[in-house]
Amino acid sequence: MDSRIAKGMIHPEMNTLIPENELTLEKLQNDPSVALISDEVGSWEELIKNLMAYLKLPRSGRRFSDYYSVELYGCNVPAMFMSLQYRFKPDNPFQVKETLFFSEPDLYYNKKLFDEGKINLCFVIGYSGSGKSELTREYEGDGIEKVELDNIVCVKDHYTLEDLKAKGDLLYSFFTGEGSKFYISREERDVFADHGEIFVKFIKYAQGYAASHPERKFILEGIWTYLFFDYPSDFEKYAVYMKGTSLAKSKIRRLIRESNDSVDQAIDRLIDFGIYAMDSALHDSNVDKWRHYFEKKEATIIKEEDNNFTRLRDSIMAEINNINYHFVHGDAAAIEGIMEKAKGSGEMDMREKAIVVEECRKAIADLSA
Repeated sequence: MDSRIAKGMIHPEMNTLIPENELTLEKLQNDPSVALISDEVGSWEELIKNLMAYLKLPRSGRRFSDYYSVELYGCNVPAMFMSLQYRFKPDNPFQVKETLFFSEPDLYYNKKLFDEGKINLCFVIGYSGSGKSELTREYEGDGIEKVELDNIVCVKDHYTLEDLKAKGDLLYSFFTGEGSKFYISREERDVFADHGEIFVKFIKYAQGYAASHPERKFILEGIWTYLFFDYPSDFEKYAVYMKGTSLAKSKIRRLIRESNDSVDQAIDRLIDFGIYAMDSALHDSNVDKWRHYFEKKEATIIKEEDNNFTRLRDSIMAEINNINYHFVHGDAAAIEGIMEKAKGSGEMDMREKAIVVEECRKAIADLSA
């Protein structure tokens, strides 16, 4: 039996607790009154089939299914579908540059292995202003050498060689060694020239450097990895974290942020943005290719961007899961308590309050049926 199954569950037909030694995952999957989506689903067709079986159940059946799903997987059936759809969704036969305008969930590939130290190089990829630094905040203070790839262009304007040495051996060894020709200022740079060479050279150098220093960890942040490397499969042995924030949203964020610091700096960034956006538009099919490649990997954790909508949705879902828990245990009084608490809440969003109260009413009516 799967160890994640709770010790006592209620059978949807008998409405009695079944002892753990009598309950099996196979028994649940073969019960026509229950429809689950397993984390072992193997194809898009199987995923859709399981979802349709769930949707065809009467409301009480869906409540039992959601209860079991939460016990097994920590989320209800619709949330399980949303999580797994990225792994199995069919590739679009038409080239659609999705991430230019539409935000998608964040991806964490090989996070567990990087956290455990079994992988020591992590690429954090996303548009400038997308929140890459926020994504890696958990690694602050761990002695990990972080490099923002945006800053290696015209690096002389940002850091002296002494500054580079203080930041870490990876940067210093590159710019005093095989990358010395890239130690230049803005005045020395032709902004209209092909400036992808430095990113390709540095990333390849970092891969070799990390391999020769397995006792240390390195994080490289920047969009440039998948703009200038066509094959995501070449990065399978590393950790890859990908922000899903769209180009348009990322740029607005950065321009607002930097205009508060300096008008001149904002103007410079606006000029750079024209070049940057052109690069992104030309190579954005790579961005989507990388996303579609890694989101299908079992080692990838998918997490939606934290915003008001997702926070509201998650809050509502938690309340519904609580209602379902009491429903399968036949506890109408507890559901009434949830409803009264929601009615009197001064913290709940009005939409959340309306949905929770309505769900409580439906659950109580179903128990009385």
